Amino acid sequence: MYKVAFILHGKSRRKKRFYKQLQQARQELRNIEFNVVETSQQGHATSLASEFIRDGFTHIIAVGGDGTLHEAINGIVKNYSPDIVLGALPFGTANDFIKSLSTPITLADLFEAISNNNYNLLDIGRIEHHDGVKYFMNIADIGIGAEVVKRVNSSSKWFGSNFTFFSAIIRTFISYKNVEVKCKADNWEYEGKINSLVAANGKYFGSGLCIAPKADPADGTFSVVISGDISISDYLKNVSKIKKAQILNHPLVQYRSATKLELTSTSTCGIEADGEFIGQLPATISIDERKIKFLAM
Repeated sequence: MYKVAFILHGKSRRKKRFYKQLQQARQELRNIEFNVVETSQQGHATSLASEFIRDGFTHIIAVGGDGTLHEAINGIVKNYSPDIVLGALPFGTANDFIKSLSTPITLADLFEAISNNNYNLLDIGRIEHHDGVKYFMNIADIGIGAEVVKRVNSSSKWFGSNFTFFSAIIRTFISYKNVEVKCKADNWEYEGKINSLVAANGKYFGSGLCIAPKADPADGTFSVVISGDISISDYLKNVSKIKKAQILNHPLVQYRSATKLELTSTSTCGIEADGEFIGQLPATISIDERKIKFLAM
């Protein structure tokens, strides 16, 4: 008997669609017990995930966006069991992580995948900084991305995720000043001004921007993308290529790989992960290889 816990973002505008799908799918269920709990505040999904593990659930499904998934993985790690299967249903503002995977996108497909015990073993990222330790599924980045995330999370999203993120990027670029950072990786180092430095487990962020075309969440390494002292005109000239998952041929853009990054800055430099603001440098980002079972088609 599978026990499936759904953590539903309490403010999702698509809740009615989820419950409708659930009503339709439950008539076909065999050997699956489930529970649905809506989040009521920031961080709630983290505590719920921990509680569901203690209560013997076999699957935890984040129903929302990347932020809900981010909170869920942090709760799972707190009460970690290698047998837990994590999944996601795209009912959020942005659902970037699952764009890198073949995962169920409807409840009917999800229950079929659970019945067939389909999953992949995926890496997760770990961030250590002065406020503690955070884990992430998709992407962590420093620089302008952290400021964009703060702007997005305080903005109305009525015009959709693509417009919200694009508007936030442009507005942030206008006032943002690139910062000096030092990055020490496994077998390389970088020192200089950056607009952003991305440690990518998945390929996409910012609502469909394929920043790391070579990233693979099951290969045991980060795809690292360093955007140096670039300007808003550099970004606008290349954003269409990023959306098309193309590698940029730009003198200030570097593509590297690493399993661990030690990051420092003499200036204030923020860090975000999975669309959630984490804090300020210094920080160490490392990868936990094949750490989590993730539901797959």
